[in-house]
Amino acid sequence: MVNVEKLKAELCKRSFYYFVQTFWDIIIAEKPIWNWHIEYLCNEAEQIIKRIAARQNKLYDEIINIPPGTSKSTIFTIMLPAWAWVIDPTLRILTISYSDMLATEHAVKSRDIIRSDKYKNYFPYIEVKKDKDNKTNYENTTNGQRMAAGLSGTITGIHAHLILIDDPLNPKQAASETECTTANMLIDSTLSTRKVDKQVTVTLLIMQRLSANDPTAHLLSKQKNIKHICLPAEVLDEVLPVELKDKYIDGLLDPYRLNKTILQELRIDLGSAGYAGQVAQRPAQKGGNIWQKWFKEVPDHLFPPKSSLMYYGTDWDLAYTKDDTNAASAYMSAGKLKQDIYIDDLGWDWLEFPALINLMKNKPSPHYIEAKASGKSAKQTLVTHGIPAIEVKVEGGDKIARANMATPVAEAGMVYIRQSLADKLYHDPRQGILLFPNSKYKDVADVLAQCLQRLTNKSRKLIISDVGLSSSLLDELSF
Repeated sequence: MVNVEKLKAELCKRSFYYFVQTFWDIIIAEKPIWNWHIEYLCNEAEQIIKRIAARQNKLYDEIINIPPGTSKSTIFTIMLPAWAWVIDPTLRILTISYSDMLATEHAVKSRDIIRSDKYKNYFPYIEVKKDKDNKTNYENTTNGQRMAAGLSGTITGIHAHLILIDDPLNPKQAASETECTTANMLIDSTLSTRKVDKQVTVTLLIMQRLSANDPTAHLLSKQKNIKHICLPAEVLDEVLPVELKDKYIDGLLDPYRLNKTILQELRIDLGSAGYAGQVAQRPAQKGGNIWQKWFKEVPDHLFPPKSSLMYYGTDWDLAYTKDDTNAASAYMSAGKLKQDIYIDDLGWDWLEFPALINLMKNKPSPHYIEAKASGKSAKQTLVTHGIPAIEVKVEGGDKIARANMATPVAEAGMVYIRQSLADKLYHDPRQGILLFPNSKYKDVADVLAQCLQRLTNKSRKLIISDVGLSSSLLDELSF
């Protein structure tokens, strides 16, 4: 009589794709849709692991570009380390993600598979050491090891047979050229020293494209021996290998996870720049103008009254100087009507502190200033002078990053402006946003980004933060 469980165990050992199918429900409750790309990626991963297990010289390192929501982390960062031990329990694997929190989450789910009754029944020869069983660093009794870390974290005590980098940047970071450069430097300087054998150890990078200077672009520019797999959500020239175009269904990579309705929603949510990178896998070069004439102009006499706008207030980019060769203090008054944002006033001036206080007192409150190292002292000073100031967190490492993160709501046609202000916002010779980021003065563009970020799904968080909830809890809330 055939032992069904032993047969399944053997099939799992022979096929990583079968292993993924068999152990899927250990970590994911939803029933999967087995689109063709999942089997394809599993087969790629299987070839890499079997070659490493045989300690053969690697054929290449590998880069896989694929949109979010396609099960890439489940396949590679969660399932693959657990299956690799099935093939060779002595393998040491290092997995990297953009944050320690995400890296830990993936490592714990992988360990959940290894701890499951099914895994123990199928592969009883794999046992995690009790004294080496941490969330981010655990070993088995044959000295196989799995270590997980954030890219900027401390990586010590491991030389790996496989270095697996899963999304080294999140979209917020990648909007900043500085963050991209930092990530590239860390990959070059840190991960290159973490290999058991440079001839055998494979570096596998899986990510959505985020900028023209992201780790994919950086590694490809070095002209090393790299296999590049690129799977945009829609069939495009970027598809690699090119023969995979024939597998697209009605021009779509995955007509279930990324159907046309979902893609249209992503166009609105991400904006054209974000969509081009994360979904189409072809990020645009930086340096071009970012803002366009997306704002809907409302005749002044039809503009909604302040009393009808939620979260109404004035955002500020403060400079504290009267020297017009430096940055100006810029402001923007705005609020929300349902899901739309209405810009009621904007301006800027070069003012030292006493005059700046007088200007602020004449603008609608509350006044929102960026939360940064000097933010608390600035807020306290303003409050002392009768200005009801609230700190607001602005996402993005630099002005360009902030703008890129703020543009989708404008591009989606959800931002309105007084007709009398539109030309000033677009075309002012000093501060017009159509010149950004190539203009000398970026103050209005910066306060615009802060204003739109504040009012785009952030408003409740700001109101709640004023009653004293911890920042860590607030960061977990989503509105």
